[in-house]
Amino acid sequence: MSVLALPDLASGRIPAVTPAIGGYQAEACGVCLESQGHLPGTTLKVTGERHNDYSVIWQPVPAQAHSRGWDVSGDAVEHGAAGLAILLIIAETDYPVIERSVRGTGVDYWLGEDSAAQPFQERARLEVSGILSGTDGEIATRVRQKLNQTRRSDYSRLPAYVVVIEFSRPVAEVRRRNERS
Repeated sequence: MSVLALPDLASGRIPAVTPAIGGYQAEACGVCLESQGHLPGTTLKVTGERHNDYSVIWQPVPAQAHSRGWDVSGDAVEHGAAGLAILLIIAETDYPVIERSVRGTGVDYWLGEDSAAQPFQERARLEVSGILSGTDGEIATRVRQKLNQTRRSDYSRLPAYVVVIEFSRPVAEVRRRNERS
């Protein structure tokens, strides 16, 4: 089984994620997973266009983060899902996450290649959503909403990936949409 290591978010090796932001996302994800009774090493089931299982590892989150630091009904889910989706999309596509998107574009991140010869060559888009605890129907509805939302940036003519993370099971629904679909 492949591994998604949340500490990798703070490594500084992901162009769009500074070590501080990555640490923030990793802690948020750990809070969400632990709030649902999961321990480091829990299995994330990937569904949709991809079908893989990943072992998710993280450092246990301090009690202060659970009791006073994070709101698991909002911020923790949003930022935790983003961090987990970033690691997942890198593992599934080999695209680095190269840039945070501007609000209103319908996507969260630009994916691509970061090389000295052709810096920041955009190749795809990524939209992320998180659900702390939801049904298959709620996940499917969110995927449809997010796929539709990516149409705002169809001017780019790049494929769009939508990743919806559900933390209680945990599961990640991954869908790809081409500009014309």
